[in-house]
Amino acid sequence: MRITDVIKIINKMGLSWAAFRLSYELKRKTGILKKKFPTNNFSDKDFIDKMIDYRLKSKEGLSKFVKENRNKFLFNTKDLELFKQYLDTNLSKEDKDKIIQIADNAIEGRLYCFSHWTADYGYPINWHRNPITKYVWPRDKHWVDIEELSKISGDVKYVWEASRFTQVYYFVRAYTLTKDEKYVKTYWDQVEHWVNENPYELGINWKCGQEIAFRTFAWIFGLYAFLDSPYTTDDRIFMIIKNIYYNAIRIEKNIDFAIKAIQNNHAISEAACLFTVGVLFPFLRDSKRLLDKGIKYLEQEGLKQIYDDGSYIQNSTNYHRLMLQDYAWCYRLAELNGIKFSKDLTKKINLAIDFLYQMQDDNSGMVPNYGANDGALVFPLSSCDYLNYKPQLNTINYIINGKKLYESGKHEEDLLWFCGVEAVKSNNVSTVIRETKRFDIGGYYIIRGDDSFGMIRCTKYKHRPGHADMLHFDLWYKGINVLVDVGSYSYNPPEEKFRYYFSATKNHNTITINDMNQTQKGPRFLTLDWPEGFLNEFKVEEDKVFFSGYHTAYENIHTRKIEYKENCYIITDEIENKERKKINIKLNWNIGTEIEKIEDNKYRLIINDNDNLILEISSSTKGNTYVYFGDEDIPAGWRSLYYGEKAPVNQLVYEVDSINDKETVITKIKTRQEYV
Repeated sequence: MRITDVIKIINKMGLSWAAFRLSYELKRKTGILKKKFPTNNFSDKDFIDKMIDYRLKSKEGLSKFVKENRNKFLFNTKDLELFKQYLDTNLSKEDKDKIIQIADNAIEGRLYCFSHWTADYGYPINWHRNPITKYVWPRDKHWVDIEELSKISGDVKYVWEASRFTQVYYFVRAYTLTKDEKYVKTYWDQVEHWVNENPYELGINWKCGQEIAFRTFAWIFGLYAFLDSPYTTDDRIFMIIKNIYYNAIRIEKNIDFAIKAIQNNHAISEAACLFTVGVLFPFLRDSKRLLDKGIKYLEQEGLKQIYDDGSYIQNSTNYHRLMLQDYAWCYRLAELNGIKFSKDLTKKINLAIDFLYQMQDDNSGMVPNYGANDGALVFPLSSCDYLNYKPQLNTINYIINGKKLYESGKHEEDLLWFCGVEAVKSNNVSTVIRETKRFDIGGYYIIRGDDSFGMIRCTKYKHRPGHADMLHFDLWYKGINVLVDVGSYSYNPPEEKFRYYFSATKNHNTITINDMNQTQKGPRFLTLDWPEGFLNEFKVEEDKVFFSGYHTAYENIHTRKIEYKENCYIITDEIENKERKKINIKLNWNIGTEIEKIEDNKYRLIINDNDNLILEISSSTKGNTYVYFGDEDIPAGWRSLYYGEKAPVNQLVYEVDSINDKETVITKIKTRQEYV
C-alpha cells in the first residue's frame, strides 16, 4: 500500500483507530493475540467451578434451575400450544408447508441460506465447507492465523451461514406446528456435532464475534423452546450452557476489536450476547460482569452509531434493520428481567424505527435496497419475504412503545415469538404517517407523492461509506420499485468481474464522469476517498417538492435537482466542465420493471396491464441510450436482492460526450395518464 493511501486512511478513520489496528496487527504477528485465546480444552470441571451456587454444581441442579426460571426468556414451552393456534389460524397452508419443508431440509443438511436459497452442507453437516466452491477451511488451525477473504476459499459468509444456526428458528416453528420430536432431536444432534467439530478457538467459525453471538442466540432460542422434550436431557442442558458461557467469554475478550476497529453493528451484536448470557444465567461467577458490560456497550454503541436523526452509521438499510433486531431482543429480555435502558438510548431507537418506516413502501413492506446487503435476518420468525421489513419494525415498535406499526397480518408472527399472544391481539396501532421528510445528518431525503415516493442520498460521510453512490435516486410507484439499487451479491464473489460491480458508481442511479468511480477502494472494507455531498435546497410546498444537492467526487462538479409536481418527477443533472475539455458523461438508471422503447431516449416502464410510467431523457448535447439486461461479458444489467444471488435487471445508460462549460441531462418520469 502506498504511503499516500495510508495517510488517507488515517485521515478518515482517525489516529486512535489507526493506533488500535497497528497494535492489534502487531499482537497477531507476534503471537500475543493467539496466546490470549488458548486452545486448551474447557472441561466440565472448569465450567462447574464458574458457578456461584453449590446447588447448581451438578447437571441435575443446573437443569432444574433453568426450567424453574424459564419465565425469564421470551416464551416458555407452555406458550407453544397457544402459538400453534395462532399459526394454524393466521398462516396459509402454503406458509406452513414452507416452514416445515425448510426445517425438513435442514435435518438432512440442506440449509436455507440468506432467507432465500438452499445449499447442501452434507449429512452430517460439514461446518467448514463452502457449499459453492467446495473449499474446506482447516479445522485444526487457530482462527487468528486464518485469512477469511482469500480467493481460493470463496465467500466466507457461505460457511458462516450454516454456523449461525438459523435453521433452529425453523425447527422451533415446525415443531410448534406438528409436535414432531424429530426437530428437537436434530437440534441437539447438530449442536453436539458442531461442538465436537469446532474445538475451542480452532477453525473459521471462531473468527468473528458477531457470528458467535448469532449462533448463541439461536442455541438459546432452541433450548427454551425444547426444554420439556425427552431429548432435552440434563447432560445436554449442561453441555449447551457450558458452550454458551464460553461463547460469551470469547466475545468479551475480543469485543474491543468490534468497538474500536470495525465500529458498526458487530459491536452491538456482541454486546447483546454478553447481555443475554448475563441476564439468563445469573448463577455464573462472571454473569454480573457480562451483564454490566453488555448494558454499557449497548448504551454506548447505540448512542454513537444511531445518528440524531435516526439514520445509521453503516449507510445501509439492511444493517439498520439488523441493529434494530439486536435491540428488540435485548429490550424484551430486559423487560422480562426488570432491567431498563436509558431514556436517551430509547429515544435514539425510536428515531431509528421512524427512519426505516418513513422510507418504507406500505404495500410490500420493502425499503430501498440501499447500501451493503449481506442477507442478515437474525431472527427469521415470520413467513414474510426477507425484503419485507414489517415484521421487525412492528416488533421493536411494540416492545419500545406498546403499539404496533401496522394492522394485522402474517408479519405479526415475529411479534408473537417476542411478546406472546396478547401482544398480537392488541388493537393499539400507531397513527404515524409517512410523509415527505428530510434526514439531514444521515443525508437522506424522502419525497412522497400520491402513489409514489423517492429517496435521494446526499451527505458528507461521518463514517466509512460502502457503495460509491452519491446522489443515487430510488423511486417507487404503487408498490413497485421502479428505479432500483443493485444490492451487494457477494463480498468475495467467485467471478472476479463482479468483485466491485455492485458497489461501483456506474451501476447506481447517478452520474459517472469519464468512467471514474466516486471512491477509491482500499484494503478489505476500507474506502480511501470519501465523496462529499452538499445540500443546496430541500423545499416542500403545498403542490410540489424540490431537492437540490451536489458532490465533489469529480473534478467536474455534479449537481442533481429533483422536482416532484403533479405525479411527475423531473431529475435534472448538471455537470460543470471547468476546463471545457471533452468529457464523457453517463447517466445510469436501473429499472425494476419491464421496459418498452417508444422512440429514441423515450421508454414505457410497464407496471401492469393498465398502468405504465413514461421515462424520457434529453440533454444539452445530443446523447444516446443503451439498455443492458443480464450481460455477463461487460458486465451490465444485474442486481442482487438476496445475498449470494444476482438476477438480470434493465440497466438504461444515457451517454453524452460534451465540451460545454455546463452540460445538463434531464430525466422526466410521468404516469401514462399524466403524460397523455
